Amino acid sequence: MQESVIEGVRVFSVTEVNLYIRHMLEKDNLLSHIYIKGEISNFKVHTSGHAYFSLKDKQSIIKCVMFRSNLSRIKFLPEEGMQVIVRGYISIYEKDGQYQLYAESLIADGAGELYKAYEQLKKRLEMEGLFAPENKKPLPLLPKSVGIVTSPTGAVIRDIISVGKRRNPNINIYLYPSLVQGEKAAEEIAEGINFFNKFNKVDVIIIGRGGGSIEELWCFNEEIVARAIFNSKIPVVSAVGHETDFTIADFVADVRAATPSAAAEMVFPDKQQLALYIKKLQSNLYSSVISFIRNKKVFLRELTARSSFRHTETKILNYRQSLENVRESLDDSIKSIIKNHRDTLYLYNEKLNLLNPASYLNRGYAYVKKAKSGEIINTINKIEKGDILNIYFKDGYVSSSVISICKGDKNEQ
Repeated sequence: MQESVIEGVRVFSVTEVNLYIRHMLEKDNLLSHIYIKGEISNFKVHTSGHAYFSLKDKQSIIKCVMFRSNLSRIKFLPEEGMQVIVRGYISIYEKDGQYQLYAESLIADGAGELYKAYEQLKKRLEMEGLFAPENKKPLPLLPKSVGIVTSPTGAVIRDIISVGKRRNPNINIYLYPSLVQGEKAAEEIAEGINFFNKFNKVDVIIIGRGGGSIEELWCFNEEIVARAIFNSKIPVVSAVGHETDFTIADFVADVRAATPSAAAEMVFPDKQQLALYIKKLQSNLYSSVISFIRNKKVFLRELTARSSFRHTETKILNYRQSLENVRESLDDSIKSIIKNHRDTLYLYNEKLNLLNPASYLNRGYAYVKKAKSGEIINTINKIEKGDILNIYFKDGYVSSSVISICKGDKNEQ
């Protein structure tokens, strides 16, 4: 320790004094490991992650600091006015010369630490709507596959398999092995729920373990598990502990079962009961159909016996008879029209035959064309000596050359 001398007196710096006091405080057996009870005041968490607050009672107050590493191990969030027991040590921050309590752990006074954390998380998640009934998904009536997140060696998986196979052996069971106690248990349970949702191979998920203390069941009170259950698209059944044990997972789950065996009873429909129920439905359906037909027959008989129905029936018969008469009249009219048109067509055909040149050829007549131009000769004035003419008969023609032309009684050589 550096010293200055004034007339034989040792002089210390402020830092030296504060450091000396700090060493003295930290060496004190009582102050180096102390429990202090008080009320939290002005609790703040700095951006560094360290917490600063005061601890007070009716007469006094002491400043406290809790480093981030210690704060992260606390299950609950300290709140203004909360009664706590703080474990730590007294020291001095030499920069400002004030002594303070360096808190290493907090214990909720009155209610236990874990119970306080449980109540805080429950309240916060409830306000967010994670427990709301409208967010609950119904269990499938007849699942094909069931996913289970639990310990592979515990009694839970054996109970569920035993009940499931007894009630309905046709339903597949898939196990996602997970810790159900300890620090990593909550993370593994959440991973199991996410796994089944990712691959979508099951219709319902059961998470569970046997009963235990709040410490043993704590992984089912973790927020990571609650979020995984709430975000699951597949219905989740919580089967944690015994009938009197409630966890955060129970409140978030779509269905809460008192025990793992009860969860299996809910999820696995009894095959024999289903068969009996279907048979009963078939019988009821058959009886309903028979009764329906019988009632309709009675109604039909009563309807046909009424005078109004008979009047309507008579009108229908009359209309039907009128329709027959109209049909017969229409048939006669069509036949008459067809006959008239056929006769007219015959007359036109006769006239065409009379005008057809071929008919004259059949009677021994012929007609003449010039071979070169194809012009029909209907007067001798169109012919010149030497022309080649085609003379057409009914069965062919002949070609001839004009040697001479006779007009009237004259011959042209």
